[in-house]
Amino acid sequence: MRRLRILQIFSRYIHFGGEESSVFRIGDALQQNHDVEYFIGSTKEFLGTDIASKIRAPFYAFHNLPIAQRLRKYQEIGNFDLWQIHNVLPALSPSVYQTAIDLKVPVVHYLHNYRMGCANGFFLNHGRPCERCLGGNFWPAFQTACWQNSRLISGFMGVILRRVRSIGTFRKVAAWISISEFQKKKHVEIGIPAERIHKIHHFYESSTPPPPSTPSGDTLFLGRLSQEKGVDLLLRAWAKVKNRNRRLVIAGSGPEESFLKKLASDLNLANVVFTGFLDKEQQASLWSNSSALVVPSIWDEPFGMVVLEAWAKERPIVAYAKGALPELIHHGVNGLLADPFSVEALAKNIQELIDTPDLGPRLGKAGSLRLKDEFNRTLWLSRIESVYEKVVPA
Repeated sequence: MRRLRILQIFSRYIHFGGEESSVFRIGDALQQNHDVEYFIGSTKEFLGTDIASKIRAPFYAFHNLPIAQRLRKYQEIGNFDLWQIHNVLPALSPSVYQTAIDLKVPVVHYLHNYRMGCANGFFLNHGRPCERCLGGNFWPAFQTACWQNSRLISGFMGVILRRVRSIGTFRKVAAWISISEFQKKKHVEIGIPAERIHKIHHFYESSTPPPPSTPSGDTLFLGRLSQEKGVDLLLRAWAKVKNRNRRLVIAGSGPEESFLKKLASDLNLANVVFTGFLDKEQQASLWSNSSALVVPSIWDEPFGMVVLEAWAKERPIVAYAKGALPELIHHGVNGLLADPFSVEALAKNIQELIDTPDLGPRLGKAGSLRLKDEFNRTLWLSRIESVYEKVVPA
């Protein structure tokens, strides 16, 4: 295929997360075959600090004319073959889709969550599974204040998402990329034509060899401390695990941090360590000292990049069998799966790794082999190229 000019479009969230990391990892990989540039928005800058910015924000979230004008100029100067959209809400607004439609620029849209059918993108409502808005009626989001505990914010996001649908985005985007089969099926339910959704799993390549196995090491959680990650269930499970000379290390920060620290204290868990946010270099020692990774997510994880990271370190995973995680983790082969939301089942699997020292290294090694065979950069490039060939004229 000829070398394309690709514009990657992404609106940053207030807090850095796995989605933002994926955007730049994808862009770096694409540079091997194509020329990639970025059009980046920022929720923090969008909201601003002055009153005028905050008053203007809701209107710009619905239709951001300055962004549309800038995109037209970008396209005029850059002459891009396609736009690859990752996220436009709220800072960039649905005007991105309308501008692409008007300019007749092919769009490839990467799906990272469930925002097209849910005001908060998680299919969670105050910690409980919820798909009431999946079909496009976002009135329940307003009624229940499911996003940021605000009826106003939840309702307005519903209005914005209705606009996304009303301009024909679902059928006018040339190709949608789902990162798992589970996520693909869910977006078909949301209303995106199945034939336009292409499943392409993420890839992960480590620049360093895996550290030596440490079967008696720490149990590790690595991720954002927010409700959908289920860390409260992990703490309650840890309270049931025997062998108290082990540590549970919780690495990350987020809105649930204070609550989780108090919960650990209330449960008398003296052997739980909260490290706060750590960059990749700081995380290296965590992996070296860890025996296993726990992924206790209560939302339907669309993929689970941290699983690939653990396999790159030859560490086993204990996770809830929810969302796309069973597509990655085969129980008893490269990790252990527990019944969703069950504290007892999660504790049982953690206990099994502690009580069976040779199990963890065996599962971690199997995960490492699967990572190299099925989630490598070469395969990913081949799959994304096949999508571009369908979208961009020869």
